[in-house]
Amino acid sequence: MLLFCNKYKIRILGDGNMYSQYIMVTPGSKVFGPYHEKRDCYEQLINFMKLHTHGKICALYGLRRTGKTVMMEQCIAELPEEEKQKSAYLLCLNGCDMLEIRRVMEPLYENGTRNFFIDEITAVTDFQKYGNVLSDYFSAKGAKVIIAGTDSLGIMLAESDILYDRIQMIHTSHVPYAEFSRLLGGKTLDDYIEYGGTLTKSPYKTLQASEEYQNTAIVGNILHSLEKSEDARRYGAALTELYDHDELQSVLNKMINKFSYFVTVQAVNKYFKSAPLYSTIHNIREPSYISRINVEEANQRTQDILGIKNQDEMDTSLSKQHIAELKDYLQGLDLFIKIPSYTSLQKGERVQDLEIFLQPGMIYAHATALMQSLADNSVWMDSCGIDDRKAFLFRADRFVKGILLENIILAETYRSFSQNDPKRFYVSQLSTTLKENNQHVEADMILVDMQKNESYLFEIKYSNQIVEEQTKHLRNEHFRQYVDENFGKVINRFVIYTGESHCSTNEIPYLNAETYLNELSQFSKPPYPKLEKLFFSEKVAQVKKVKKSSPKKPLL
Repeated sequence: MLLFCNKYKIRILGDGNMYSQYIMVTPGSKVFGPYHEKRDCYEQLINFMKLHTHGKICALYGLRRTGKTVMMEQCIAELPEEEKQKSAYLLCLNGCDMLEIRRVMEPLYENGTRNFFIDEITAVTDFQKYGNVLSDYFSAKGAKVIIAGTDSLGIMLAESDILYDRIQMIHTSHVPYAEFSRLLGGKTLDDYIEYGGTLTKSPYKTLQASEEYQNTAIVGNILHSLEKSEDARRYGAALTELYDHDELQSVLNKMINKFSYFVTVQAVNKYFKSAPLYSTIHNIREPSYISRINVEEANQRTQDILGIKNQDEMDTSLSKQHIAELKDYLQGLDLFIKIPSYTSLQKGERVQDLEIFLQPGMIYAHATALMQSLADNSVWMDSCGIDDRKAFLFRADRFVKGILLENIILAETYRSFSQNDPKRFYVSQLSTTLKENNQHVEADMILVDMQKNESYLFEIKYSNQIVEEQTKHLRNEHFRQYVDENFGKVINRFVIYTGESHCSTNEIPYLNAETYLNELSQFSKPPYPKLEKLFFSEKVAQVKKVKKSSPKKPLL
């Protein structure tokens, strides 16, 4: 194959790959898909390859280690031989610009290449300014162009500007539990809680590894993308101010630790208390650890470990604009979701949105570091012995995992139903005070089929034990009546937990969390299977039949 043009040359080396100074080109015939299993979003890439897409390109958009490069390689490897011969994989190196891209692509196109898979496009210095050459020139001439890049926020900024209405985005950042388990060979729910977020354990195995991933995949992603934008101030004036004072990483760490709990300006600005630590101390009552822990010492150690500054140590006074911008970018990177919440759908009475961070492994890595900081003697009062300390650390770990399990189930249920069909489904938490008796009641999750005017209530427990106390709100008839009147008739109530699916003595079904999340993956797009398939496993159905002739026994 002759690959020469004026003033430019691509060298062909002995391995069959072609190189320029800033771009490595691999012919499609030399690309092999390294893994058999595919991401759930892989089908979107295949559909793009099949469609008439003149004038439009495709972007694999997501954080590092979420399978973007692998998806490209798999797609090329599975193309029909004729199409594979017309394909090329381009790896952009630092220092590359769009002129270099064009100079490489033009001779390839002239010699028959029609499928261009361009990796690390965000390494291209002027991609956000001239990236439309890929859509307006090459795609317009009939080429298929697929791009991906480490600094994925740069692709989002280009989508809203130079590539507006010229790009199809395939999101890879969020890896749900069912997909995580399938791709990594049967990983458990505990694995997902501890390491979930990417397709490898390594980013969140230790706090150091978590911080390294956070600084490169998230903080660096944001900063590099803004740096390459000609009008960075327009995109992130407040964040740029934090960066200039070397405070962006500190604020980001704060927000990650607080994301699942109380992400508000007041929470970020007030004297630092780690959310997992603070919540644990104030929720574990037996024994009373508040009186046995030097909370100030523990918080100071936590700040030192995570590199977090107090408000009075910062040069920048945090504002609503700072928090709003940071949230916008984190949401743009698919790191968290906002879930609308109501106290009454029928009356339209809305409360503050829920905000859930979608990288459980990152939260858990931080929480683990916090708990490890409590091992030192100086953190504890003399009245607390070693056994009590161990008991506290065990309970703290389970408490954090419980919070993360709630977030995982709520987020994935919301994404499967409300996010895909918001006109039909409502998913959120529910907390209210009943007017009849001034009693506070709550459900960890409520799912409403607004089309049928039907509701389902859930408690979510990180436990494999069935305890009557777990269902007290679900069994409250006043609460049930409240939901009937304000959301839709309560069809059933459930506890999602880590034990086996079972029907308890109070006839409220217990659903295994892993089974629920695996079956939930079938509810990602219409036409939706019947909800009964999700909520009534075979084992629960069998138990309910047997119960009529068998004595009621709790599962221990």
